[in-house]
Amino acid sequence: MVKGLSETEGHDLQPYRTAAKTHYLEFSQYLGGHLVPEVSGSRVTAREKLLKLTALQFHELSTDVCDELVRRKNGIVGNEVPFLPPRDDFHPKRNQARQKLSTLPAPRFQLLAGDVHSELSRRYPQL
Repeated sequence: MVKGLSETEGHDLQPYRTAAKTHYLEFSQYLGGHLVPEVSGSRVTAREKLLKLTALQFHELSTDVCDELVRRKNGIVGNEVPFLPPRDDFHPKRNQARQKLSTLPAPRFQLLAGDVHSELSRRYPQL
């Protein structure tokens, strides 16, 4: 079984699967025809890091990247919201990481979205 996805860890994975499908569809639409199935060099290293994340850690990352994607899509005109607003129910470091996502240039953000999309496909092949 995929690391971090074991039902025996005491986690109900259905909410992760439901969110994963939403994220997968959002990333697929954003990436369009720019999906690169094979990667090399630094992208391999980035994807290896995603492999090491637990189900919860990956779920949070996927959620944050998807939220940033939606913010970018909705904020193109006027860019009223410069970054994802902090949430009281998130750890301060997670809020800080969510703000840092807004500083990624579009090409780097697209690579990150592609990596997360690829990992979603790997962890949830039924998508």
